This record gives sequence, C-alpha cells and structure tokens, in this order.
Amino acid sequence: MANHRLVTLIWIFTEKFGLIFLSMITFVAYARLLSPAELGVGTVIIAIVELIGLVYSSVLEDPLVRLERLEEKHIATAFWASVLISLVSIVVISCVAIVYTSDPVLQWMTAVASVKILFTMMARVYVAQMRRSGNFRMLASRTLLGKVCGGIGGIAVALWGLGAWAVIAQALIMELVSIIVLMRADPRRMAFNIDGPFLRELLKAGTPVAINALSSQTLQRGVNVVLGMTAGANAVGMFNMAMRIIELPRTAIYNGLLSYALPVFARRSADPSRLRAILGDSTAISGFLLTPLFIGIALTAHDLILLIFGAKWSDAIPMLQVLACTAAIGNTAMYATTALIAVNRSYLTIKAEVATTLLALTLVYCFGSLYGGIAAALALLIRMSIITPLQVHGLNNAIGYGWRLFIDTNYRSVVASLVMAAIVLTVSSRLDVQGYLHLICCIVVGALSYAVAYSVMHPRWPQEFKSVFTAR
Repeated sequence: MANHRLVTLIWIFTEKFGLIFLSMITFVAYARLLSPAELGVGTVIIAIVELIGLVYSSVLEDPLVRLERLEEKHIATAFWASVLISLVSIVVISCVAIVYTSDPVLQWMTAVASVKILFTMMARVYVAQMRRSGNFRMLASRTLLGKVCGGIGGIAVALWGLGAWAVIAQALIMELVSIIVLMRADPRRMAFNIDGPFLRELLKAGTPVAINALSSQTLQRGVNVVLGMTAGANAVGMFNMAMRIIELPRTAIYNGLLSYALPVFARRSADPSRLRAILGDSTAISGFLLTPLFIGIALTAHDLILLIFGAKWSDAIPMLQVLACTAAIGNTAMYATTALIAVNRSYLTIKAEVATTLLALTLVYCFGSLYGGIAAALALLIRMSIITPLQVHGLNNAIGYGWRLFIDTNYRSVVASLVMAAIVLTVSSRLDVQGYLHLICCIVVGALSYAVAYSVMHPRWPQEFKSVFTAR
C-alpha cells in the first residue's frame, strides 16, 4: 500500500516538476523574444479563455471523481455535454470579441484561442477516470508531451516574430496534444447520450466547486484582465512575469498534491477524526516544503529577475516579493477547499470566496491606473489574509478542524521560515560576491538555516512524511 502511494506521488510530481522545467524554458524564451506589451496581450486573451474553461471543468471533473460508481452513460453524458457547451462558448466568445474590439488581429486571436475550451473540456472525463483509477502515469505522460509540443510551437511562433500569437499557439497545441494522447490511451467510442437527471445532479454537485474555483482562479486570470483595462498591456506583462515565477512552482506542486488528496480525503469523509488527522499531516508536510520556498523567492527576487530575465523586467521585483509572501500565507490552508469538497460541504466558503475575490478585483480596478502591477499584487495579499481565516472557520464547521489544530500544524514551518529570512537578510548584505554566486550563497544559507531551525523545533519530522504514505 505504501509503495503504491509512493509510486503514485512520484508520477504526480514527475508531471508537475517536469512542467516547471519546461515552463521555465518557454518563459525565459518569451521574456527574451517578446516585449512586455506582447506578453501582456497574449496573457489577457488566454486568461479569459482559461477562466471560462476552468468554470466548466470544475463543474464536471471533481464531482465525477467523487462518485462511488461511474457508468458508461454517465461518461457519455459528461463528454457530450462538455462538447456542446464548448462549441456554444466558442461562438459566443468570437461574437463578443467582434463587438468589443475593431482590431481584426485581436478578434482572430480571441476566436482561435477560444478553441482551447473545446480541447480542455473533451479531456475532463478521461482525466476524471484516470484520477479515480490512480493512473497518474498516463496523466503525467500526456501533460508533459503536450507541454513539450506546445513549448516548441510557441517558441517557433515567437521566433517568426508573431508576438502575442506565441502564447496562444502554445496553449492550443498543448491542449490538442493532451486530448489526443488521452483518447489513444482510452480508445472508447462515446455514444451520443445525455442523461438529463444525471447531468442535473452533476451540475448541482459541481456548481459550488465551480464557484470556489472561479473565485480563486479569477485572481490569476481576472486580475490580468482588470489590470489590462486600467493600467495597460505593459503593466500586465510586468505583473504576469512576477506571477508566473510564483505560479510555476505553486501550480505544479499544488495541483499534484490536491489531485492526489481529493480521493484520499474522500475515503475518510465519513470519519472526521481520520480526515482531520490526514489533513493536518498533509498540511504540515506541505508547509515544511513550500513555506520556505516562497519566502526564499521573496528574499532572492532581485537576483532572480535581473540575472535570469534582464533589467527590462526590474519593475516586477517588488511584485514578485509581495506575491511570494501571499503564496506563503496560502500554504497554511492549501487543502481547505479540497477537504470541503471531500465531505460535500464546499458551499460553506462560497460567500467568502466570492466576496474576497470581488474585493481584490475592486482594489485592482480602483488603484491599477495609479500604481500599476503592484496594486494587483497587494490586492491579492489582502485577499489571502482575509480568506485564510474564513477557510479555517469553514473547516471547523465541517469537520472540527479549528484554530488550535491549524496553529499546531503550521507554526513550525512559519517560525523556521522567519528565522531563515532574518539570517539570509543579515548575511546577504555582507557577502562579498555578486551575480549568480551571490544567489547561490543566499540559497545555501537559507536552506541550511531553515533545516536547523525546523529540526530544533521538531526533531521527528521525518515521521510526518512517512505517516502520509502509510496511512490507511
């Protein structure tokens, strides 16, 4: 059992960390080949499309994973409903683009990018089935192959001098390759069948999940859109640079952990004490790894931006520092939404998610024109500081996961990270080296100081890793 879980996690993180590596290659290439404005235009268009696709995906995928029994008619219903709503969405998005802008290039970009929704939605039933069966090897393979092909295509388009089309080409190619791989791995014939009662039940179960996903993902996609409206494409490019540095590791690691966590939590949903235990262990381990990672990014933001991406992106440094601190706070309750989905009580935080998202977007709209990308970064920090306590409140109501357990789970990684930050800030200014050597020295000092500080507070921390792999 433990070996099976370990192999599953290895495949999950092979996919996710492979994505980080491949994304960094393409991202550095785009930083060199595209201007901030070109990157901003491509980012805004893809953000709109992905936001719509995310809402549809959330309604279907997680509820399918939670079902005790998944029949062929259920699979066909979800698949064909996805195809139909995607085709309608493509037409609607293309028409809206024609009305919104008179620039034919932007119209075509938006229309072509909207096809990504179709590829994304076609893949949902395949992904849900493979998550249910634990076939993370195939999921990893299709994502990595799609990323490789998409990255090559996007860089080629950028080298041809087509600007923002590179971002759109990468996204489309990646999704197309992914769905082809999934269909070849599971070559079933999808008979046209839509079971109305089942579809209604699926929509009922998935709507709260979709609202939560919409509110959180709007902060990544929607903020870019609002910032583009108020501060222009250049500000979006700078903000997206900082956000991508955070989101590459954050999304890869979070998606890997949460993809594995949902079926594990669902199996314990009938026993709150067991669910609290695995939730606490998972949060402690994730915090052990992720909190120092993001605090470390904040500490080394200056070197990371200037050395890797160049001086033209220097305005992104303070945004990166704020976003890194935001991600560190988010680590403390990263499994909250997943745990609530597992016990079918995700509705407990819907109002909080929506209200804080609207607050963040309002702040960006009001202050984006004055302060640019830093207004968006600070808006996300404020939002995270508000939503985290509300998520803990929801967990307490659902499964009895209260503040005492929350603090006990997180305090060691937070304290050790603060100790690390103090030591790195003290040592960094006294180092008589520059460039990459300075960056490497800061990373080494930070890693050693964090390891020592954490081990002093909790010498038996290796057992926490083992407990997650061996827990029944």
